[in-house]
Amino acid sequence: MSKKKTNGTSILGTKVSHSDYKSSKAITKIYYENNYSKFTFLDDNRDIREAHVDELAESISKKGQLTNVIVNEKMEVIEGQHRVKACEKLGVPVAYAIIPGASSKDVAIMNNTQKGWKSRDYLKHFSHSNHHNSSEYKKVQKFFEEYSLPIHTGLMILSGITFKNRGIDRGPMPSFRAGSFKVKNLEKANEIGGQLMKLKSFAPTLVRVNKFCLAFMRISKLPGFSLETAYDQIDKYKKNFDRLGNQEDWDEAMVKTYNYRLRSTGKRKPKRIFLRKEVS
Repeated sequence: MSKKKTNGTSILGTKVSHSDYKSSKAITKIYYENNYSKFTFLDDNRDIREAHVDELAESISKKGQLTNVIVNEKMEVIEGQHRVKACEKLGVPVAYAIIPGASSKDVAIMNNTQKGWKSRDYLKHFSHSNHHNSSEYKKVQKFFEEYSLPIHTGLMILSGITFKNRGIDRGPMPSFRAGSFKVKNLEKANEIGGQLMKLKSFAPTLVRVNKFCLAFMRISKLPGFSLETAYDQIDKYKKNFDRLGNQEDWDEAMVKTYNYRLRSTGKRKPKRIFLRKEVS
């Protein structure tokens, strides 16, 4: 079968004009392209991870391309930039479908249903200037540049977490991944971030644990709490936090550590603290 010669893109060995992509019938077709420079990566898409490229390249070499790359009519990659790089590494054509009109707004929506995107990818995407809520995500980005914390911990702090019935109210991750996250009180968040950084200076392993950070934030709201006492007690009795399970275990260990062998520091003896069912 002879090949058509037109100004277009290869589809199963045949050249097809980009004007054909406008029909609903063409959208269902799978196209193949080995000129990798035709694919454009959006600035607000996630960063390329070479390890992920290598994994995909190995999978493609054994099983072929099980999922198609999605592009718009401008050949901007909406989903599948790692697969493009994997195909380029292998020297095989990229299998892709075209969705006319797709844009950067669709990138996170499409990837929200997949396991590929991590929290940092959403942060990069939504902090891009083209997004309507980018100002909030730029605040988040700056916060994490200032305070090296687990991202879930940081989002809890920035969202103004409240504690109810020894649990946590609706977490921030759904709104964060949907692009609608709002910073509640940046001044208070910076205060808590600074406290956790002080803890990190002598308990770096513990501060990397989200449950530890949440337990500390919980006791900091209790009557009689002293920040200096907390620093001193946690520094002396880090072993109290070994091999803990759920959040309740961490909360109880935090209170136990704070109260353990309390001694007077100056004129006043520190007060013991007690968990309550509700901490506002």
